Amino acid sequence: MQNFVSQEEFDLHWRLFDEMMTRFNLSVTDTAKAAGISRVVLSRFRHGKADLGASKLIALLLVLPPEARIWYVSELLGVSPNTSLRSQIFKAPPEEQADALCLLANIFANNTRKEKDSVELAEAV
Repeated sequence: MQNFVSQEEFDLHWRLFDEMMTRFNLSVTDTAKAAGISRVVLSRFRHGKADLGASKLIALLLVLPPEARIWYVSELLGVSPNTSLRSQIFKAPPEEQADALCLLANIFANNTRKEKDSVELAEAV
């Protein structure tokens, strides 16, 4: 069977989920009930003893308070919510910064071209 993530990355989601439950003072019983799964299944998942299928994980994420859900996903993916594009580009390695600048230049050039075409079309009518 092909592994899509390393064992370390996989274990991270359990550790982060456990930390989130503690950090946001979430009840295992209430969270499991709201998600429609058993308390035992959630407890085993939380402590890395069992995995959940995608549908159960999504159900869990959807019943979490928004701040807990955002924290978990942000920590898991290494992306901070509401982070400006400027700060993301600034923190990126030089080759990614160059790629970002090229992308922005292309977007700007295409938008400028579309605006010019729109003006010419409006003047022709």
